[in-house]
Amino acid sequence: MKLQVSAQAQEKLLSKLSSIGVARPAAAALLERHMLVRYPKGAELFSMGSPADVVFAVLAGLVKVHSSRPGSNPVLVELAGPGDLFGYADFAGADGGRSQLFGATAVTNCCVALFTRHQISEVLKGLEPEALLRIAEAINSMWSSVAYRYMTFLGMSLRQRLEIVLDELAKRFGVPDSRGTVLLPELAQEELAEMIGSSRPMVSKLLTEMTERGLLIRQGRRHILIAARKPANAADAPRESSLHPAFEPAPAATRRVRANRRTVRGTAAPIVNI
Repeated sequence: MKLQVSAQAQEKLLSKLSSIGVARPAAAALLERHMLVRYPKGAELFSMGSPADVVFAVLAGLVKVHSSRPGSNPVLVELAGPGDLFGYADFAGADGGRSQLFGATAVTNCCVALFTRHQISEVLKGLEPEALLRIAEAINSMWSSVAYRYMTFLGMSLRQRLEIVLDELAKRFGVPDSRGTVLLPELAQEELAEMIGSSRPMVSKLLTEMTERGLLIRQGRRHILIAARKPANAADAPRESSLHPAFEPAPAATRRVRANRRTVRGTAAPIVNI
């Protein structure tokens, strides 16, 4: 029996592929070649070191991509939801074969689309050089954002990390509530600890502090992030730390350079004596 892909799930995946530079016709052609697989909650999709001959796309449900090395605490690398791609991070062995860099486990019952690297290569071969260049630029920007995120993350306290992670979960998977945003899925404290590089007791302590400060409501494993009150003057509101460079305030010197560029755009460049 062939599993069917909902129109909404298909649209999310097409939008994701378009965001990394793949033109919509090419993305649609790739989607036609997928294989659909369902996994129950808790099932392992792949483990570290397994063959990396396919790329996965979540169509329904949630999947956690994690890293677990002997002698170290597990780290939750990514929580992939509908429209997200995963399984593309790999490494080359001595024989030239490519293997998965991380592992992946179903957080909920999920449905994923599988694309072989051969299928992806065949679609890319039919693209114009300009289109391939746009894809390369988009992929470079994506990996740059990942590097920036973790670099910024390392400089944060555990409290700041947890607040950022909960805010991200609210924006991606939250459900509006009269009190704020209900965080979905209902993650255990161990999983939150994996997301911020901490221990379960520390996460429990931090959640208790957030509850006492009126930032969070806890109902068992369910968390409700309280909506922040906006000040009368939005310009006076403190700016929260961001994990993406596009949302960081630019230094004054950079703003001046950008303003100068806009001023001289369309005119001859000035002569500078050195």
